[in-house]
Amino acid sequence: MFNKNDKTGNKTFKTVCHHSDALAVRCKILVDTDTVTNYLINIEDYAGGITVLLDKDGNPMFSQVKL
Repeated sequence: MFNKNDKTGNKTFKTVCHHSDALAVRCKILVDTDTVTNYLINIEDYAGGITVLLDKDGNPMFSQVKL
C-alpha cells in the first residue's frame, strides 16, 4: 500500500515528507488523498507504527499541501 513501486496503481496515499537516518530509522508523513488527513509512519529496524497527526485541539490535522 505504501510502496513506491506498487504496480496496481493505488493512489490512496501520497508521501509528503520522507526522512532516513544512518541508524535505520525512517519517518514518513503521508496524506490520505480521499480524506486529506495526515499520518506519521515511523519505522525502526523491523518495528514501526502509524498514527494520525493531531492539531492542538486533538482533531485530525488536514493537509494544506495541494495534491
